[in-house]
Amino acid sequence: MDKAAKFESLYRQYYTPIYKFCFRFLNNREGAHDVTQETFIKFFERMNQQGNKIENNRAWLYKVAGNLCLNSLNKKTRHSKIENTIEIQSVENANPENILIDNEKSRLIRNAIDQLKPENRVLILMYQDGLSYHEMAEATGIRVSSIGKTLWRAIDKISANIKL
Repeated sequence: MDKAAKFESLYRQYYTPIYKFCFRFLNNREGAHDVTQETFIKFFERMNQQGNKIENNRAWLYKVAGNLCLNSLNKKTRHSKIENTIEIQSVENANPENILIDNEKSRLIRNAIDQLKPENRVLILMYQDGLSYHEMAEATGIRVSSIGKTLWRAIDKISANIKL
């Protein structure tokens, strides 16, 4: 498989998970789209550099996306949270009361995650996306042996901040 075909295959495989990760981190659709595109541009450039083999594509993409999200926050480029509501939910077979309850729960959880330090927020979002401890360690630079404890503390803090 040539590099262009390999890139296209990996782009199709990882675009949506990386976009969702960025959206949950930035809570902004435009910003998430921009960071996702920048992540894949860097990925494409890295794939085309001589001698720069990426060992774990998924971890590398999450690492770059997480760093770009942190940079975006540090540059204060976050846009208003008003336009960014909970993902559109299917209303088939759902009553309005349940939709409101689900939206409120999601808002409480999102607000609790937003209160975490950015480094812990990255871990929580990677955990939600099903990354292994090894992949999270590779993406964040945190020792594998510390990932579980750091995640537990972040989850504990989220739990303390919400009452569902």
